[in-house]
Amino acid sequence: MDRKKAIALSFSVPVAWGFSYPLMKIGMDSMNATSIVALRCIIAFVACLLLFHKHALRINRDLMVRAAIIGAIMATELTCMCLGSSLTSASTAGFLQSLTVVIVPFANAALLRRAPERKALIGTAIVTCGMLLLSGADFTSLNPGAIIMLLSAFVYAGHIIVAKRFVEEVDPLALGVWQLGFGGLFSGIGACTLGGFTLPSTPNEIVVVVALALICSAYGFITQTLVQPHVPAETTGFAFSLEPVCSAVFSFFLVGEVLSPIAFFGAALILTGVMVATVELPRLRSQGHAHMAGAPERVS
Repeated sequence: MDRKKAIALSFSVPVAWGFSYPLMKIGMDSMNATSIVALRCIIAFVACLLLFHKHALRINRDLMVRAAIIGAIMATELTCMCLGSSLTSASTAGFLQSLTVVIVPFANAALLRRAPERKALIGTAIVTCGMLLLSGADFTSLNPGAIIMLLSAFVYAGHIIVAKRFVEEVDPLALGVWQLGFGGLFSGIGACTLGGFTLPSTPNEIVVVVALALICSAYGFITQTLVQPHVPAETTGFAFSLEPVCSAVFSFFLVGEVLSPIAFFGAALILTGVMVATVELPRLRSQGHAHMAGAPERVS
């Protein structure tokens, strides 16, 4: 793939992901979270299976076990995202979810028993200030939706760490496809157990579910997989940090959300902190090392 085309496509991925927050908020007006996640994953699974059947149908026990594990984690993460988006503003949800890229370096540092990188520490300090402003200068004012989104960010960080290990052991493309299938299965079981499985009954609901599945999940996953080998690590980190900005823009146009001035400044600080923690400038990069530690790969 041409590098310029790959870079252009890489910046379309956070647009697709940012689109998901207002869509989930709209869908939660009449459907439950587990049903939305189940339908989203199942439709995305079918689409990816059709496109990548040569890889996905080469199944074995190791692949299925690992796909089931990260599928369960992904189902939990997406359910938290749905619930959080319905209980707080979609734009705030997007900024809080982006904290994953700050959490991952600290989690990796703890697992490897080494100090976090300096850029992660600086980024976390900036993000903390941003969260304080986003909450109205009082962490106790964080509503249940914001707390759920923080939980989602931690769950997603776990997903990234576990998936990173698994992709070294099995075919990553097949793993990505089957995790969607297991995510849909577990979410469907959860929906039937907790509140009943609901299907979209209006044109708006159908559009929301299909868009979440094909644009936010299938397209995001397919595009990321195709462009990853052709895009510099720092470009990947920068593109990922644009997701909450896209979320805020789509939330304004789709659900009419506008951040207050202090919340807007807090969101800007969160974005700055995320970029500090993820974007590796060429002058700071050691010669011969092009890989950026802590830049998460997203498949949801």
